[in-house]
Amino acid sequence: MLDEAALKKLILEHCARVNAGDVEGLLRLYSPRVRFEDPVGAGAQTGHEALRAHATGAVTSNAVEIPGHAVAAQDGRHAAVPVVATMDYLPLGPVLTRHGVLPAPADPARQRMRFRFLMVIRAGDDGLIEEMKAYWGASDVSLSGTE
Repeated sequence: MLDEAALKKLILEHCARVNAGDVEGLLRLYSPRVRFEDPVGAGAQTGHEALRAHATGAVTSNAVEIPGHAVAAQDGRHAAVPVVATMDYLPLGPVLTRHGVLPAPADPARQRMRFRFLMVIRAGDDGLIEEMKAYWGASDVSLSGTE
């Protein structure tokens, strides 16, 4: 089990690795058996390869994650943090447009998206993240500057 400070550091390090574009460093925070769901309701994925593909999509989109105040549970396993993330509309935005989450922007190559979400993690005894869930819905996503 981790103490509260270590849990908070772990969840914030996730954001730091995304911001640095460090996919391999991000994977080192996670158990090889990680289960993650981003967003919750889209279906869970498991393992480093699935997480690598997911994180590479974010990094390729120039994602920037601005975390709020992290909180840790008293169980030594869970932490949560609100995050505001921005990323380029391309290459992932058209999927959201096809699903009716975002309108098609006039200039997709220059547009960014904004996501407001809550990230929750569960760490294992080894201090690695075993589970990550990102809670966000259609009302939490917008084209940057159109809110």
